[in-house]
Amino acid sequence: MNHELALHVIEQALQYGIKEFCVAPGARNAAFVYLLAQIPTIKVYYWSEERSAAFFAVGRIKATHQPIAVVTTSGTAVAELLPATIEAYYTSLPLLLITADRPRRFRLSGAPQSIEQVGIFSCYTILEKDLAENEFFQLDQWSGRGPCHLNVCFEEPSKNDNQECARSFSMGIFTPKPILCDSHLLDEFIQKCQFPLVIVGALNQNETTPILSFLRHLKAPVYLEAQSGLRENSLLENLRIESVEDVWNCSSQHGYPIDGILRIGGIPTARLWRDLEETNNVKVCSISENPFAGLTNGNIIHTSLREFFKNYRLSFKPIYSFQAWKDANRSYQLELLKLFEEEPLAELSLFHLLSKKIPEESKIYVGNSLPIREWDQAADWTNKHFQVFANRGANGIEGQLSTFLGLASPEQNNWAILGDLTTLYDMIAPWVIHQIQPLKVNVVVVNNSGGQIFAPKFAHLSFLNSHQLNFKAFADFWGWEYDCWHEIPTTILGSQTSRLIELVPDPSATDRLRKKMQRM
Repeated sequence: MNHELALHVIEQALQYGIKEFCVAPGARNAAFVYLLAQIPTIKVYYWSEERSAAFFAVGRIKATHQPIAVVTTSGTAVAELLPATIEAYYTSLPLLLITADRPRRFRLSGAPQSIEQVGIFSCYTILEKDLAENEFFQLDQWSGRGPCHLNVCFEEPSKNDNQECARSFSMGIFTPKPILCDSHLLDEFIQKCQFPLVIVGALNQNETTPILSFLRHLKAPVYLEAQSGLRENSLLENLRIESVEDVWNCSSQHGYPIDGILRIGGIPTARLWRDLEETNNVKVCSISENPFAGLTNGNIIHTSLREFFKNYRLSFKPIYSFQAWKDANRSYQLELLKLFEEEPLAELSLFHLLSKKIPEESKIYVGNSLPIREWDQAADWTNKHFQVFANRGANGIEGQLSTFLGLASPEQNNWAILGDLTTLYDMIAPWVIHQIQPLKVNVVVVNNSGGQIFAPKFAHLSFLNSHQLNFKAFADFWGWEYDCWHEIPTTILGSQTSRLIELVPDPSATDRLRKKMQRM
């Protein structure tokens, strides 16, 4: 009985186009474990811990642009999937959650390993099905633009779960459902705003070319976050605003009082985005693959970015004059570079120097909290064709190292830049690495002795979670190479295996740099 039900679920997943499964084996999902092991055309990653397995799947989705499934046993194992499900929901990723469950008669009984799994993900799945013996469904109901939950009720595991499966399986091709929209909101925004600023957040690689073309035709000032893939593009240098520190005052003082923000791609990391909640006289228009405005106000054009910008034509060509602001912005950047030279051991300076030394065409994952902000602020402007990723759906601390390992590519140098507390949150992540093709992995742990993002804002020391830990034992535990840097070496050799680099900023230099920047 269990075998037939498992067979139906896996057939649906394969026909949908799923070729990779992250499996945390247990007694209740044994029928899935046995069945998946018999299918030679798929890749199965085996995990001992479900939360990291789900974030690894998020990384695989970002790397492959294909749906990935996570398969768990029953009980609290299912609850471990919630953080990654939330991340996938807010970034519209096709994450399939296949959770084994005890039979329905056990619900609300308090029986061992029996919790209420149906509805456990609340609004964070866009489709949910609860299945038992002789119940069938078609997975093509799933749009693929957010997580899907299949809860599968099995009887007690038995020897029959390990049946040989002689059936051949047909593999489908993943085709997300199209999004229909029109462009009148963008036309209206361009017509009404005399002083717009464009902010480009996270983009997929295949979206950058049409968006680059649009930006060059619009000729408005643009702030490019690292995840856009356009931050260092020389074709946008004449339009690029490199710093948005004190952006409202600086732009106004130089004859360009911003009256509109056009957001393209993911929700921005920059502080100016949050400022918009208190800026009532600035119009906001967002164009995104995700259906979220990212604010309590503003318009959203929910669309396929690639198709939208391939077909969009400006109805008229406005003229924007912002050279004075751009010149002032460039002067600020030059002053900042001088400060990096004055304080080379400060945290922000180390980010700048690291960005100059990482090999070209590397894949880079930046963690939440300070790393993503400091990379955007301090990374060098030379175009080294980096691919930069982050988990910015819910901006959480969980699963960062697991996501990075899911993203990592055997053909590239792979670099993660993570905070110390972020790394401690995901210490099981390297479990999977021996199941992946040989990787060149460099994990930079910025050990600033706690959550320093809170230091300027909150006086109470408890916010910092201060510690005196180092990460050599972590590297030794997993058999990784280990380096400790207090400054960036003149030459960085990419690891041929797995390496943890503990980067230790000088707190006094970091504090001096921050104070000097406040006086700029």
